[in-house]
Amino acid sequence: MRSTMLRRIFLTGLFLTVSSASLAETSAPLCILDPAKMPESWQPPAKMRQSLNPAPWSEAEAKDAEYAKETGVDEIITYFKTNSSALDIPWGDAIESLIQVTFASANTPEFDAKVRNAARNNLTALIELFFKRNPDLKQVSCEDFGRLLPLAIFAHGLYPADDLRTARVTKGTNAAYRACTSLKAATGLDHHKILANEQADPEMLLEVYIWALWFMEAELYPDIELPPETREYGKLLWTYFKHYRLADADEFEDGPWDDRFVAMADLAPHIAHIPTGTHRYPIYVEDYPDLYRYHRENFYAVMQLGELDLFASFVDTLRQYGCTPENDVQVRDGSRFMLKIFHDNKDRWMNYRQDGETDAELDDYDIVHYPWTAVLGLRDRKLEQPKPGTYGALIRRWLPDPR
Repeated sequence: MRSTMLRRIFLTGLFLTVSSASLAETSAPLCILDPAKMPESWQPPAKMRQSLNPAPWSEAEAKDAEYAKETGVDEIITYFKTNSSALDIPWGDAIESLIQVTFASANTPEFDAKVRNAARNNLTALIELFFKRNPDLKQVSCEDFGRLLPLAIFAHGLYPADDLRTARVTKGTNAAYRACTSLKAATGLDHHKILANEQADPEMLLEVYIWALWFMEAELYPDIELPPETREYGKLLWTYFKHYRLADADEFEDGPWDDRFVAMADLAPHIAHIPTGTHRYPIYVEDYPDLYRYHRENFYAVMQLGELDLFASFVDTLRQYGCTPENDVQVRDGSRFMLKIFHDNKDRWMNYRQDGETDAELDDYDIVHYPWTAVLGLRDRKLEQPKPGTYGALIRRWLPDPR
């Protein structure tokens, strides 16, 4: 699976420096339903345009998308329930792959309750697994910090207040960090060195990004003991991204099939997770105009590439701006493209394979990643302004006032 494997493979190469106009320099509206009114740079190639359905999004399609979403969630729940060993490789993503569908939720309360319960079960299993291997906190080392920190964050969100499991995993997290000699030792990264490169490799930036999300989330919980330096981690990365050049598909020799473009395209939706808190809060064009432009102008290039999880992430980002199949042609085209993949694979996201991909190449993370991203790309959402004391309020302190 190329798009997810690129998160694990270090790619090298210089990116071209041709500049592109940002959305701030155009008069294009946020969401566009009429293809003829899309800017030329947003348009699909002529050959692809012939295959796209111009009909309005229908009630039947909305019901089909809901069915595909619920099927994907059930696939993930069943996979972990019937393969307990599958929790080990995705680790915290065994929780993340479920809980994200409940963020900014337009789901029924019953659906969200089912998902949260499954995510909580996975969290409990992971905590028990960790402490079975490490029964004594004296055995906890710096190397355990990266496994314990996300569990402590999830425990605060999924367990009742004063739950003993939250206290235990938080105590373990604090012990693991104290065993580290520095933030660099704790993360295994020299983020200052990485960010000193104005055009750092996307793979390395994804590593920094993951820690940034965790540190920003952990700031909400004072009992997670972290040094003051972590409070600037996320802001530092976001400031870096505001000056990072996202290279378009047409700047690469092989277009969307160039591995360097795939790495760049994989990075872009992850950048959007910083202000949205991985799908919880709205993102605005003025937060990062070139990020919006990049998703729009490379949307059909990523569709041509045909990688389900990468493309679903592009649709997902556009939905976080407030665009839907009812008010935006790209979201409509993208939703239909994903539903076709779903039905072509006998109504199972986990049946999907990229061209030439074999089951032997996939681990548990890869298999879960297909329904995880597809569900997020298809789901309706109810975007709300962040309340005080939330991740969203924390982030908006250093983002522009939304208009």
